[in-house]
Amino acid sequence: MLYPRTERQQRFIDVARGLLPALRERAAQHDRDGTFPHENFADIRRVGLPALVIPQEFGGWGANLLESTLTMETLAQGDGSTALSFVMHVQVMGGAAASRGWPQPLFAQVCRDAVERGALINSVATEPKLGSPSRGGLPETSAEPLHKNGSSEPTAWLINGLKTFASLSPEMDYFIIPAALQDGSGHVARFVIPAGPHFEIIETWDSFGMRATGSHDLKIVNARVTEDQMIGRGLPSPHTTGKAPVNAWFICTVGAVYLGVAQAALDFAADFALKRVPIALGKPIAELESIQRRLGQAELLLIQARALLYNTARDWDELATRRDELSSAVVATKFTVTNHAIEAVDHAVRVVGGAAMGRSLPLERYLRDARPGLFHPLNDDQALLIFGQNALKRMRSMSTFTKEECSDR
Repeated sequence: MLYPRTERQQRFIDVARGLLPALRERAAQHDRDGTFPHENFADIRRVGLPALVIPQEFGGWGANLLESTLTMETLAQGDGSTALSFVMHVQVMGGAAASRGWPQPLFAQVCRDAVERGALINSVATEPKLGSPSRGGLPETSAEPLHKNGSSEPTAWLINGLKTFASLSPEMDYFIIPAALQDGSGHVARFVIPAGPHFEIIETWDSFGMRATGSHDLKIVNARVTEDQMIGRGLPSPHTTGKAPVNAWFICTVGAVYLGVAQAALDFAADFALKRVPIALGKPIAELESIQRRLGQAELLLIQARALLYNTARDWDELATRRDELSSAVVATKFTVTNHAIEAVDHAVRVVGGAAMGRSLPLERYLRDARPGLFHPLNDDQALLIFGQNALKRMRSMSTFTKEECSDR
């Protein structure tokens, strides 16, 4: 498992790596204050990263899932909050570029804006009562049909509602908003809506980890949209209310962020161990087997997580006709990367000891930033349920096959 493997992968990684010094320098203050790092996004736009996943036909870089995963892991080593905010744009546009399920003029416009002015987009689907859209359900956000001249078909829609966890909201140029259509169909539709006065950001985000993602509440007031801005409709399900249960673009790129945070923690702990020379010991603690063992446990966890993550992303890119078969691997990637990242950071903290609790060191931030990965879909309970059901399904299938084979004889 040697990456990067191509000059192109290296080029993308190098762009992200060039931002790391500035991101690291600002991370602690934004984390402490819970403020949004606007200057980081000015840098992201300056180097052209919003174009990362935009197809080359629109002037973008055309990164695939593996290339995007490598890039996001690198960016997260500078600041987890910035990477997690930005990855929302990457996974939305990466998925849209792969599926081409949007109206072509709308997709082209968002792509051109991302390339020409660094426009950013995210899907804002969670609501106070609905919770995560990954389980389905009807949102309270509504889309009222507007008719003209007695026409039975709506000429526009008026959207009102309240969303939560609007990550990236302070810098977003486009919002994807799922809303319940008030036309008697019982359908939910998703609309791409440019930023404007119809959006009110309510600054509620005050979390224990990933504190600088700007994941505030979002109030939508009389946002007028047309059919051309609709990117899908249907009965409420995970596929129409937000992210589908197995979304490789979301799981792999978001997982890469948490892997990057864990890598930053391990690197810091290893450097600390090389420099820390207690008076009583008279040599760096890095020479102690107990310290090497802790570092080794963290290193092993990240090697395992990275192998699964990269392999899944590569398979998704290369085996387009077999993606249904990759569902289990994608779910396993979410479970493994999230939990291995958390455990690796825990080992890094034990290497540093009590000093890790102080805010003068970044480890306590890494410790907090690794844990929100648990709350992205799919959660651990959902993942384990899927694995258990798959095992039972496999055995039932084998039993049926055996019975049929015996009857043939």
